[in-house]
Amino acid sequence: MNSVGIVPDGSHCSARTGLDMCEVSTGPVVYSHSCMQAVWDHPRNITDDQARACAATGGVIGITSVGIFLGPNTPTMEAMTKHLQYAVDLVGIDHVGVSTDFSFDYADVIDEFARNPHLFDDSYTRWGPIPWMTPETLLKLGEHLAQRGWTHADINAVLGANFYRAPSTPGTPPKPK
Repeated sequence: MNSVGIVPDGSHCSARTGLDMCEVSTGPVVYSHSCMQAVWDHPRNITDDQARACAATGGVIGITSVGIFLGPNTPTMEAMTKHLQYAVDLVGIDHVGVSTDFSFDYADVIDEFARNPHLFDDSYTRWGPIPWMTPETLLKLGEHLAQRGWTHADINAVLGANFYRAPSTPGTPPKPK
């Protein structure tokens, strides 16, 4: 993937696959829309080892605004801030970003769940409909983080600068086995 300019994304991979991607990638790896398993134990959230491996590639972890990944169907700024702060404390500000994973046609998403229940296990459906933080809510996230002592530079980093930088970061050769 690296040779044709693709940035590998581990968001829908198993932990082992994500770690393997980070080990063999010659450039940054991202988790474009994931949250931190240590904050909320959901099978789609990433482990500390995955986060550290991603950061070691120069990549970015995009904390998503999907309720079931933030907490028990908790799409709030406080829940997102917990994941953001945990990730920043773990891997540093340069490797954390914000991701929406927002669906503008929520009815289509619900229909997809209904048509294909075999594709979505209990971890997606046990709390009922899945809410997201809306884009309008996310417009207030910078102010929310500033009120918690985040600097303008750190807010800028997580609101886009890190994802803008990562694909242009020179890669490193894979580690020999």
